[in-house]
Amino acid sequence: MPRSLAKTIAPIALAGATLGLAANPAQALTQFAGYYAPANWTQSIQGDGSINTGGAPASISLFSADDYSATNQNTDFTIAAPLAGTVSFDWTYSTADWTPEYDPFGYLLNGGFTQLTDNDSSLTQSGSVSFSVLAGDVFGFRQNSNDSYYGRASTTISNFNGPLAASGPASVPGPLPLLGAGAAFGWSRQLRRRIGTSGSVRPAA
Repeated sequence: MPRSLAKTIAPIALAGATLGLAANPAQALTQFAGYYAPANWTQSIQGDGSINTGGAPASISLFSADDYSATNQNTDFTIAAPLAGTVSFDWTYSTADWTPEYDPFGYLLNGGFTQLTDNDSSLTQSGSVSFSVLAGDVFGFRQNSNDSYYGRASTTISNFNGPLAASGPASVPGPLPLLGAGAAFGWSRQLRRRIGTSGSVRPAA
């Protein structure tokens, strides 16, 4: 292949590869927005527990009951997975009770509760977790109080990520793909001018 033609085609190929990468970007954090906006979740609150969604889309907070009823009560926040995939999030926990044992926090999957807090650890804890879901699985978070007495607990969930809905918005090319496209356009114009002037692409000497 003549070197001048190779020099013309190379930037076009590079731009095409760059645009191909843009068409399949890495998934950003869904957070509590779009399909996962707080209004789309189900809140199930017993006693005087509560859920604060004021930090959305970055975070939401669950508070356990503390109504001196001496009963086991839950504060749940759940949603159905639109697709199969992985759910992940960070959590930060604090309790005013004597020990974390009385106010555990964890996640829900189809009604099953997985505790994340450590009963024998400190009154403030944190961590990160991920788990798999299938389309239609109901998952979420639970702040429990098994006595609703002597102080409530709270947990803040952040950096939430869930499977994206199939109807999610199309990705927008970033500056690198646009730069590649610009380079391809510029080189194609040069190629057309050469062909128009000489009728062919003149090989390099």
